Amino acid sequence: MTTNSRPRRIIALDVLRGIAILGTLLTNIWIFSQVSSPADTVQAEGALAMFNTAAQTVLNLFTDGKFIGLLTIMFGIGLEIQRQSAVRRGEPWPGRYPWRAGILILDGLLNYIFIFEYDVLMGYGLTALVVAAVMAKSPKVQKIWMFIGLGAHLALLASMSVVPIFLNKIWPVGDISSLPDANRLEAFAEASDTGSYWGMVLNRLQTFIEGRGEIPIMFVMGLGLFLVGAHLYRAGLFLPEGRRLRRIVMGIGFGVGFPLDWALRLTETGGFVTRYGTSTIVAFGLLAAVAAFYANRERVGLVGHGFSLVGRMALTNYILQNLIASIIFYDWGFGVSAKIQGPWNTVATLAIYLGIAAFLMTLSAVWLRFFRRGPVELVWHDTVDKLADAAERRRGRRAERREAVLTS
Repeated sequence: MTTNSRPRRIIALDVLRGIAILGTLLTNIWIFSQVSSPADTVQAEGALAMFNTAAQTVLNLFTDGKFIGLLTIMFGIGLEIQRQSAVRRGEPWPGRYPWRAGILILDGLLNYIFIFEYDVLMGYGLTALVVAAVMAKSPKVQKIWMFIGLGAHLALLASMSVVPIFLNKIWPVGDISSLPDANRLEAFAEASDTGSYWGMVLNRLQTFIEGRGEIPIMFVMGLGLFLVGAHLYRAGLFLPEGRRLRRIVMGIGFGVGFPLDWALRLTETGGFVTRYGTSTIVAFGLLAAVAAFYANRERVGLVGHGFSLVGRMALTNYILQNLIASIIFYDWGFGVSAKIQGPWNTVATLAIYLGIAAFLMTLSAVWLRFFRRGPVELVWHDTVDKLADAAERRRGRRAERREAVLTS
C-alpha cells in the first residue's frame, strides 16, 4: 500500500479544517439566532430588505451542505494520515484506532445531549470504526468499498428525495416540502423551549431516536467520502506534483457541482439531494482549490493563519462554538435570539458570527502557544492511551495465564 513520502505537516490541511469548522458554524448559527420567532416581527424595508434577501440567498448557495461535506472529507484524510503514521512507526492498523473512534462516539453523545442537537461526531465515530477496518485492506479492496459507499449514498438520496416526489405525482399525499429536509429551523423552533437548559437536555433525551435521525445519512455518506478523501491524499492532492489531480477535482467540483447545486436550489427542487449530494461535489472543489493555493507555499498567510489555528484545535472549536452560540442566543443564556428578531436579524447574526469566529481564532492562538493540542484533543488522546494501555495489559495477563496453563 502506497503512502506519501513526505511526513511533514501540510499547512493546507489545518487551513481546510479551520474553514470546515467555521463554515459549519456559519451554516448552523441561523438555527440559534432564529429559534425565537415572535408573531409581531417587523419586516425590513428598502436597502436593508435587499441586503437581507441577498445575504440569505448567497449564504444558502455557498454554505448549506458544503462545509459538512468538507468536514466529512477531511475526516477521511485524517484517518489516512493516522494510518500512515502507524505504518511508519511499525505499528499494526487499525491497532488502537477503535479506541479513538469509541471516544469520539462518546464525545458526540455528550455533545448531543448537553450542547447541540445537530452533532456529527457520533456519526463520524461510527463510520470511522468501519472505514478504519477497510483501510487495513489493499487499495483495490478500498476502492471497491469506496464505490459501494458512494453508490449506497446515491441510492439513499434517491429514496429520500426522488422517490417521494414520484410517488406524490401518482398518489398525492400533501406538500412534499413538509418532508424532513434542510429546512430545519422551523422544526427546531417548534420542538424546543430554550428557557431552561436542563429542559432542553431532557427534551434531547426524550427525542433521542428522532434527534439522531441524521446518523444513517452521515454513516452512508461517510463510508464513501472517507475513502475518497483517503484516496486523494495518497494520490498526492496536497503535493506540488499533484497539479493535474487538483485541476480535475476542481473541474468536477466547480464545473459540475456548482451549476448543478445552484440550479436545484434556485428552482427549490433540491432538498436532500443538494444538502448531501451536490454540496459535497462542491466541497471537493474547495478542497482542491485550497490544496492548490498552498501546494508550493511554505507560509500560511494572515487569513490562512487564523483558519489554521482553528483547524489545529478542530474538535475543541467544533464543540466550543456550539456552546458559545447556545449561551448567546438561547433564553437560558443571554437570550439574544428573542432580542434580534425583526429587520436586523440577519445583520446581527452575521456580526455575532464574526465575533465568535474571532474569539475562537484568538483563543486557539493563545492556547497553542503553550500546548501542542487543544484541550479536548489532549483529554481525548490521553483517555485513548490509558484505555488502550489497560486493554493491552489485560491481554498480556490473559496470554501469560494461558501459557502457564499449557506449560503446567
